[in-house]
Order: sequence, then structure tokens, then C-alpha cells
Amino acid sequence: MKGTVVATWINSLRVIYGDDIVNKALRKIGWSENRIISPLEEIHDSEPKQLVEEVSRLVSNSTEEVWRSIGRHNIKSFHKWFPSYFERSNTKSFLLMMDDVHTQLTKMIKGAKPPRLFATDIGDKELEIKYVSKRGMFDYFLGLLEGSAAFFNEKIEYTELERGTEDGLTFMRVNIKFEKGISSSKKFMLSKLLSLGFIKRAELKISAISTLLFFPVGYFAAGNVTAASIMTAAVFALTALISYIVLKPLGAIHEELQALNSMEFSSFTKIQTSDNIENLSKDINIFKEKMQKDFLFLKGGNDDMYSFTKTFSEIAANMKSVSDGISMVVQDVADGAIHQAEETEKSVDIIGENMKTLNKIAEEELKSSSQLETAVSNIKTSAIETQKVAEMILSVKDNFAHVNAQGVELSRRVSDIMNIVTAVESIADQTNLLSLNAAIESARAGEAGRGFAVVANEIRGLADNSKSSVKIINENLQLFTSDVNKLINQINAQFKQLEESNLTLEKVASDNSIATDQIDVVTGSIVQLVEEMSVQTHQLAMVFENVHSLAAIAEENSASSQEMSANVIEYSNKIKELTTYIEELEKLSQNFKSELGKYKI
Repeated sequence: MKGTVVATWINSLRVIYGDDIVNKALRKIGWSENRIISPLEEIHDSEPKQLVEEVSRLVSNSTEEVWRSIGRHNIKSFHKWFPSYFERSNTKSFLLMMDDVHTQLTKMIKGAKPPRLFATDIGDKELEIKYVSKRGMFDYFLGLLEGSAAFFNEKIEYTELERGTEDGLTFMRVNIKFEKGISSSKKFMLSKLLSLGFIKRAELKISAISTLLFFPVGYFAAGNVTAASIMTAAVFALTALISYIVLKPLGAIHEELQALNSMEFSSFTKIQTSDNIENLSKDINIFKEKMQKDFLFLKGGNDDMYSFTKTFSEIAANMKSVSDGISMVVQDVADGAIHQAEETEKSVDIIGENMKTLNKIAEEELKSSSQLETAVSNIKTSAIETQKVAEMILSVKDNFAHVNAQGVELSRRVSDIMNIVTAVESIADQTNLLSLNAAIESARAGEAGRGFAVVANEIRGLADNSKSSVKIINENLQLFTSDVNKLINQINAQFKQLEESNLTLEKVASDNSIATDQIDVVTGSIVQLVEEMSVQTHQLAMVFENVHSLAAIAEENSASSQEMSANVIEYSNKIKELTTYIEELEKLSQNFKSELGKYKI
């Protein structure tokens, strides 16, 4: 089905039922509301039928009535598209040319089979039309008849004579009576009577009438039939010859008319007869000259239009190519913007997590710096305490030296005691010896010496006890001396170890003091770095806010890029449609050029 017809149908539906109804119906059948239909586009028959069925459902009306209303209004739509076709005096003249119009509009569409409107002129105000179509859109056809009469402000009466099928096509025959006729006839009754019903040539008509009129005159003049007949035959021959000579230029006129009928306007034939035939020839030449100028203008204008259209078509083709390139670039930019927005969003999430971690680290660093300052203070205190401990150990070392000296002195005195004990032991031995001598002497003295013997025995017992005690004391002193010597040795060892420990502690205290000073410096640096990191973290938080804003901007850019891509793609599609229309315009121009080529000027 031709795109032009479908476009006018949709336009009529919008006017009759409104845009909302039509848009709903278009969406229902899968068409875009803004679809542009090319004049030469071929649309499948089922699609407009589905559209009309959907509209009839939405408006709760029969499809037959919808089709008839489309037909009535389509006349107005056709008038907007093709106003020149409506430059007719009445409805009958308009309908008589409709079959030619349909054929002309669809002959450029390959495989197009437009409906035929075979018109039979029955009378001046009566016409019979046979509507033949493979689609059988009878209600639409009747709506067109009613719309045509309304457009020309004329009343018509139509009667359906027949409908059926022949050769696989449906048809309807309609008799139409019009209010206005189109024919203008002039009857020359006398000339018609002179033809006697069978004479078709003018020279014969003149000769025959002249002969008939001359025969009575010749009969009365000659007095007999034979002479009259001879004279009449001579008159007939002479009249026929003269008529032939006079009317022969009409043959040239006829040839001129045949040439015009063959669309030949390039040559001029001058007929010289010094009568009205010559004037008729001049009128024909004037007409040919005017037509020649008009067709020359049309051909030149069409050539100019064709050249312009061809150039415009080439520009449109370049625009189409550029538009495709722009569409691809914009699509790439849109894809890049989407990818950038996604990556920016991911980066923002990562930076956000890093910022949380960094803020946590900064907080921990602030706490740690405070703890570090406390630790440094404790280290300083510990260094001071270590110094004090070193001094105390030094004092202990001195005390150990004093104890060591006392131990040596004690060992010496123990040695003196042992010397005394040895002397006591010697005295005990001597006492024991003296007591033994006394006992011997007392024995010698007898009774008189018995008391002395008792004393001597006591002294010897005391001496023995003293010797035993001295022995025990000596053993204890030796043991004590050994223990004291061990103690002195241990004290000496501890003293040496204490001296070494004191040296180590002094070194440690010195190193600790240096390290404390260094830690103090490092702590100051760390505290400064922590403070700077806190400032940088704050600034980074501001940067993060900016990045977050950039992410939002990236999303907006992505949305804008997608919208721009959609607009550019739509623009590209419109360019393609424009290119298609220009190509079709070029075809129309070429077809018009071919049609004008039939007229030879």
C-alpha cells in the first residue's frame, strides 16, 4: 500500500478522533507516534487495517463506519497533498480522472497495484464507476464519493449496482447521479442534414449538395434529363475539385493536430491560403509556440531542479556519512562517559574506604603520639631512675668494698683467735704435763700429797677439757675461717661483677640518655608529622568531597552524553530519512523529466 495514502489516513484519523486515540492505536500495533512515512514507501496492507480496527475498538464504533469517515475526510487530506488534482469544476470531472491519478501516483512503486476506477459516462449528469481492488475497501470508496461531493459542494445520489469477485479481484459497480454536468455541446443541424446521413467528407458534402441544387436548374435549362445529368455531373466534378483544392489545407491542419496529439511541438507548419484556414493554422502555431515556451520553461526548471536535487542528494549522502561518523563518535563518548562515571564511582568508593582507614589511622596516630609522649616522659624518668640506680649500685659497690675489707679484717682476727686458741692449747698441754708431774710428785709424797694429787687430777681434767674445747674451737674457727674466706671470695666475685654491672649500667644509662634525647627529637618529629597528617587528612577529606562532586558531575555527564547520543542518533536517523526523501525526490524529478521528455519542443 502506498505510503502517501497511509499517511493521509493517519492524518484523517487524528483530525476525526484526536491524537490520543491515534497514538494509542499506533503504539498498540508497534508503530512510533512520530513515524514519518515516505511517499514512495510500500506498507503492508495488514498494518493500516490493524490500525483502523484498533481505533474502532477505542471509539466503540464499527470498522465500516471508521473506514467511511476516513474516506470522507481523506478528500481534504488529499487536497492538501495534491491541490492541483482538485482544480476541477465539479464532482463528475474529478471522478473521471481518478483512475489516471491513481495510476500516475503508483507507477513509480515497483509491484504496486492501485485500485482501479473505471468510469463509464452515461449522460451529462450521470456516471457509472466500477471500483476494482484486491483489498475490497468498499466502505472507504463510498466515503471518498461522499467526501468528493462535499468538497465540490454538490449533491449526488449513488446506487450500488453490484459487488463481487472476478480474476481474483473484488469489485463494486455504482451508478452516480450528479447535480452538475461537464459537457458543452454545439450542434450544427443544417450541416448535419447536408451530410444526408452517410457523407463523411466535407468536399463530397459540398459537391453533392451543389449537384442536387444544380440538377433542377440544368433540367429546366437543357430541357431533357440527359443533358441535365451531363451538366450536373460536370458541376459535381468541378465542385468536388474546387472543394478538394479549397479544403486540402485541412489535411495539413489534421496532420498538425496529429503531431500535437503525438506531443510534437518542435516544428511549425505555415499554411498560406489567404482565408480562414490560414488563420486557423496561425492560431495552431501560436498555441504551439505558447506550449513550446511553457514546456521549455518546465523542462529547464525540471533540469535545474533535478541538478539541484542531485547535488543536494550528494550533500545529503555526505551528511549521512558524517552523521554516521558523529553518531559513532558520540556513542563512543557516551560509552566512555558511562565507563568514566562507573570508574569514578568505584574510585570514590575506594577513596571513601581509604579515607575511613586514613581517618582511623590518623586518630590512632594522635592517640599513639600522646602515648608516645607519655612513653618518652616515662623513658626520661626511667633514665633518671637508672642513673639513680647506677649511683646506688656505686654506693653498694663502695659498701661491698667496706664489707670486703671487714671480711679480710675478720679473717685476720680469726687468725689471731686461732693463734690464741693454739696458745691456750699449748697451755693446756703444758698444764696437763704439769698436772701429770704433780700427780707423780703427789704419789711420791704419799698421803701428804693426796690432796695435791686430787687438785692435780682436777687440773689435768680441766686441761683435758680445755684441750678438747680448744680443739673444738679450733675446728669451728677453721670452719668459720673457711666460710669467711668463701664469703670474702664470693664478695670479691660479686664486687667484680658489681663493678662490671656498674660499668654496663653506666654505659646503658649513658646510651639510654642519648637514646632518650633522640627519641625525644623523633617524638617531636612524629608529633609534627601526625599533626601535618591530620591537616593533610582534612584536606584529603575536602579533596574526597570534590571527587565525590566530580563523580556526581561524571554521572550527570554520563546522563547528558547518553541523552546527547540519543539525540544525535535520532538526528542521524532524521538525516537518513531526509536522505531517503531526497533520493525519492530525485526519482520523482527524474520521472517528471522522463514525462516531460515526451513533449518535443
